[in-house]
Amino acid sequence: SNGTIAIQLAIKALNIDGEIITTPFFYFATTTSILWENCTPVFCDIDNDTLCIDAYKIEALITPKTQAILATHVYGIPCNVEIIEKMAIKHNLKVIYDAAHAFGVNYKQKSLLNYGDVSTCSFHATKIFHTVEGGSITTRNKDLFEKIRLYHSFGHVGDNYYSQGINGKNSEFHAAMGLF
Repeated sequence: SNGTIAIQLAIKALNIDGEIITTPFFYFATTTSILWENCTPVFCDIDNDTLCIDAYKIEALITPKTQAILATHVYGIPCNVEIIEKMAIKHNLKVIYDAAHAFGVNYKQKSLLNYGDVSTCSFHATKIFHTVEGGSITTRNKDLFEKIRLYHSFGHVGDNYYSQGINGKNSEFHAAMGLF
């Protein structure tokens, strides 16, 4: 239904309940998503040239409570996805990208949305691509996709309930707006 809910669903589906290293340079909804899911934001400085999280400063912030990195691609400029991926693998961390500014951006001949465990987008009217309001979640992990799909639809398919969930669906009107 929006980019905030997309981030919250990603945090919930990845079973994150500790510290999340993130950037202070984004819309405040990213931090409130972390707080809403009862996690602790740990702020990492930004790279002066890209305005994205400074990937080289993340490792110094990792503690035994750190479970994830939530980085924002800023103004269509990709975060240093290679360094972030190496660090995540080394420290067994999940990676969520707030890609609201990167919808349609390719990096090394593939969509920037294909990096990390999850990429989220906002389709709010202030974004380059918008549906007036809305959001999306992208993941390559089929099991994670199914979990998120259930979470965003009240946790059920038809009359069969499988998990807790919320109304994270987009309306047909908003979807139609994205087609124009």
